[in-house]
Amino acid sequence: MAIPDHIIDQIQDRTDIVEVISRFIPLKKAGKSYKAPCPFHHEKTPSFIVSPDKQIYHCFGCGAGGNVFSFLMRYENLQFPEVVEMLAEKAGIMLPRDSLQKSQTNSFADQLYKINELACQFFQICLKNSASAKEYLVSRGIGDETAKKFKIGYAPDSWEALLNFFKNKDIGSNILEKAGLAIANEKGGHYDRFRNRVIFPILDLKDRILGFGARVLDSSLPKYINSPETAIYSKGRNLYGLNFSKEDIKRCGHALVVEGYLDLIIPYQSGIRNVMATLGTALTIDQVRLVKRFVNTVIMVYDPDEAGESASLRSLELFISEDVNVYIAELSSGLDPDSYIRKFGAEDFLKLIKASKNVFDYKFDKLKNRFDITSAHGKAGIVSEMLPTITKINNAVFRSDLIKKLAEKLSVDEGAIKLELKKIKPDFAERRYIVSPSEVKKDSRSAELMVLALLLDNENFIKRIMRDLSLDEFKDSSVRDVVGAISTLYIEKKEITPARLINHLGSTSEAADLVSEAVNILEMLVDKDKALTDCVARIKKDNIKDQLGRLQDAIKIAHNQKDEERVKRLVTEYNSLVKANRG
Repeated sequence: MAIPDHIIDQIQDRTDIVEVISRFIPLKKAGKSYKAPCPFHHEKTPSFIVSPDKQIYHCFGCGAGGNVFSFLMRYENLQFPEVVEMLAEKAGIMLPRDSLQKSQTNSFADQLYKINELACQFFQICLKNSASAKEYLVSRGIGDETAKKFKIGYAPDSWEALLNFFKNKDIGSNILEKAGLAIANEKGGHYDRFRNRVIFPILDLKDRILGFGARVLDSSLPKYINSPETAIYSKGRNLYGLNFSKEDIKRCGHALVVEGYLDLIIPYQSGIRNVMATLGTALTIDQVRLVKRFVNTVIMVYDPDEAGESASLRSLELFISEDVNVYIAELSSGLDPDSYIRKFGAEDFLKLIKASKNVFDYKFDKLKNRFDITSAHGKAGIVSEMLPTITKINNAVFRSDLIKKLAEKLSVDEGAIKLELKKIKPDFAERRYIVSPSEVKKDSRSAELMVLALLLDNENFIKRIMRDLSLDEFKDSSVRDVVGAISTLYIEKKEITPARLINHLGSTSEAADLVSEAVNILEMLVDKDKALTDCVARIKKDNIKDQLGRLQDAIKIAHNQKDEERVKRLVTEYNSLVKANRG
């Protein structure tokens, strides 16, 4: 049994979308609405709008949109029942426990969390029985208590050990494949993804196991293999160890960002607990925004090799664009945080952290090694590399100060650097622009979107559209589904608001985006009656054009088959349709 609609409506009515979203991103008043840089794609110019009167949000850049439920699902990577429970508690609304528990239990995501938890327990048992795996952990300086805390385990050297474990629990290989724990073979069977490796579970902020990282016990390659992307795991949206370190990060006021499992575990074990790790990929904008929820200052502690330096440079620009203060700590050549602490100790590591460089000094020092700073060509090269980073700084005073500093370091005219700065094009994300009434004449989908927008305006438009158009006349299946939902709610005499419509459609991202886009189209319409007339005419004209095309094809087939009777009948139907269209 699902959560009753009337309870979801109550939660919706008692929840202010502006208040909820402002907990995660800073909103600024803009007329009747609020705006901010979109949290779902990278942009410099704010195009994310929150409407308090309609209780929805929409991004004009990436098209993301929806209500308070869909925002939390998308931003926090949560399932609908989890969001409902969270908002219900805040709103002081009691939920029927049976319906909530059943909806959670039946969710596919919940099955994957349970499977991962069972797999983790299996790996931990295997670790206890593996002398070689325990010896490996000792050689890496990992104590028993640390291994327990991080739920470290071991995948035995077997093709089907985990599969057989789950087989005894009546859990099939197909769902294990979807969980990323099994791989299909050419014969239609499956085998364990992880074999003869130390296992590092990856947990989310609620301590649920999302996936696993696995390391070999020797120097063979590949050194690490990780869980693939699944319905609950995305390596670009999570950070390893943040569930353990989030409170220490908030207390310290800054976070250390490292690259791997051991680079987090060893510092943490040594008492340095304000640390988080990326998951085998370059830092993403989603991870940066996850960090911002806890702290506004980070120190990158990446490997000092060329790849590590490149990763630092890419990552620091992401932090800059999100107004996060970022510094870089440089390790001795050949050492990572794990090996540095085991060789020199935690105190020396902390001294290195305190000596970290700001963005400008770090990048400038790296560029000096690549360019001849004494030549005009070398200076121009450094300027061309530094300016894209400087342009990502939103604070105009800070940006101006760095331009001045760059001019002084290179002994060049500050005005010349400002001229070069003007040549840097803003790194705007690709935008989806809202259609205007004039576009209806050339774009049938635009006409359908505008009809959907007008359906959300008032009851009179609903009556007219239901009279003049059938659902079959909508070509776009997504638009057709939303129009059908509005028709159903209208017939059932239920209140139709954008926020409630999204709930009725199941809070899917596609439906939420579409409804929010339609609402914003509505805001741009002046002559709504004319817009409706034009849109209905365009949709009908396109449908007749399609019908004529199908009849032409049918006539050709009938002619080739020498079915004269059918040809005559189809030609008559074709001519009648052409005549009706002219009229």
